[in-house]
Amino acid sequence: MAQRMNKRQGKAKQGDLSLQATCTALYVRVSTQLQADEGFSLEAQQERLEAYCKAQSWHVCPDHIYIDAGVSGKTTERPRFQAMLAAAQAGQVQRIVAMKLDRMARNVREFLATVDQLKVWGCDLVLVKESFDTSTPHGRFALTMFAAMAELEASTITERVMSGKQHKASKGGAKGFYNGSRRPLGYDYHTGKFEINDSQAETVRTVFAMFIAGQSLNAIAKALNDAQAPTASEGLWYASTVRYILTNGLYAGLSQWYADATREASKITVAGAYPAIISKATYDQAHRRLKSLRPGRQLESEITRRLEHLAF
Repeated sequence: MAQRMNKRQGKAKQGDLSLQATCTALYVRVSTQLQADEGFSLEAQQERLEAYCKAQSWHVCPDHIYIDAGVSGKTTERPRFQAMLAAAQAGQVQRIVAMKLDRMARNVREFLATVDQLKVWGCDLVLVKESFDTSTPHGRFALTMFAAMAELEASTITERVMSGKQHKASKGGAKGFYNGSRRPLGYDYHTGKFEINDSQAETVRTVFAMFIAGQSLNAIAKALNDAQAPTASEGLWYASTVRYILTNGLYAGLSQWYADATREASKITVAGAYPAIISKATYDQAHRRLKSLRPGRQLESEITRRLEHLAF
């Protein structure tokens, strides 16, 4: 009988040792300096996490309680968060417990990336509010749901961004909407509107006239450099600089954008969005000639010219 008791006690001690060997880390974060200074929610979060771990019979290692006070969740480059990940990678902690998902990451995609890292390092993640635990079947199932949410979130963000760009592009710079790229040669931008810069606009018209007359991109660039005509960036003219002007529908008053990644197949054009420097007929004529050029030869010529300039 005594021998059986000893065996039971031995097994119980082994269970306790096994429990103690699993180190649980806590992660607490508040996002504003005011919360950090006043201790708002810091103690409350930590106390609740400790109570939860105690109810689960999980051993919380005192040296592995990580608190980012007054640190935004917009990035994972948080000092204590990174220290916690380093501890997990080193095998010092086998479980991390946080209050909820937004304490760990700013979005589902970032959260999934963190979970994947922890999985490689053999560390489980538990979120109290979401009742999420990667060590359980329910938690692993929840990961598939989170992945679906991440895909939906990415699609929604892309749709919103494209919708915003389309709205701005359709309104055009002349109506106070501008996507924020460099101001094109030939225009000034004041109080939310594009205005034609007469001297620069003449350079733009010259580019189109020379190209339609049969001049090559490199020949036009050389002529403009010889005439010391300024570019939008105050640099030298190259074939690519000339090509950019010839392909920019803005000069014909057109606002253009791509609805999706298919580029030309999804190109949308709105007329009258900007004050025109050239006619649409001139733009279309230049565009047709551009499409007929052999891009390989043009690229080879430009590379040669740039190398000659560097050598000089």
